[in-house]
Amino acid sequence: MNLLEKIKNSWWVILSVIIGLNGIGFIYIGSKHNNKNWILEGITYEFPWFFYLIVYAIYGKAIPSTLIITFAAVLLLISLIRSIWVAIKLADVYDNNEKYTIKQTNLNNSTDRRRDDTPKLSCCLCLICIFIIIAVIVIL
Repeated sequence: MNLLEKIKNSWWVILSVIIGLNGIGFIYIGSKHNNKNWILEGITYEFPWFFYLIVYAIYGKAIPSTLIITFAAVLLLISLIRSIWVAIKLADVYDNNEKYTIKQTNLNNSTDRRRDDTPKLSCCLCLICIFIIIAVIVIL
């Protein structure tokens, strides 16, 4: 894969730099690759910005929201680092497509145990709960 194709496949990383849109890139790449964990990660990165807009619309400038903005800025930095990391890993996948291709096999083993591949929501839910607790403390 040449450089131009790598840039075209990783344009979504630019959204991680833009304030208020840092989670949209993960939502896009998660929907493109059918990865629910990336979609939930993108929603987690966007949640503080939406919460800030709601608090600002309701209370205006009367409430100090520096804690919310600080939390959102930290998540902006984390999303930037994480999106660069994911883009590098995806570039490796694009370069070695035959290595990561799933091949069809027939298994007639009756003791085949299936793994539970359901996404774990505990991490994102924990972050959202922590953010809600911090927001309640700021409002009070």
